[in-house]
Amino acid sequence: MKNRGKLRHIIVKEKRYLWNYFYDDMDCTNYPYSYYLFVPEENPKLKVRVYFTKYAPQMYLDVYAGEGTICQYKGRQVEMNLSRPFFARQVIEYVFDKYCHGTDVGELAIRNGEAILENLGYSDFYEYFWPSQ
Repeated sequence: MKNRGKLRHIIVKEKRYLWNYFYDDMDCTNYPYSYYLFVPEENPKLKVRVYFTKYAPQMYLDVYAGEGTICQYKGRQVEMNLSRPFFARQVIEYVFDKYCHGTDVGELAIRNGEAILENLGYSDFYEYFWPSQ
């Protein structure tokens, strides 16, 4: 897929963010495995990375922008694909409500991405993750 490294635009609660979901499909065992990068357009001095050590797209199927990992969301089965804006919007809203202030600067590394997904209502996705080494 072209432009995987290009930051995308999204509006969440009337605020604009740049974002993308990154992973290294050649490095399945090293931490961090994958991460979101969020940059508020009104405060480009703040860069937030949300790391995932277990969640991973099914890269061997090359479903980066298509299908996703099957999991439960509030009691019903869904396909989770963190490269989709729907999921990014949920994580942005949670992270900027719980972890960040509008005046923060620098780089913030949030290393518990899976806990954030669980707090958002996702569950039963661990069996679909790449095995830990």
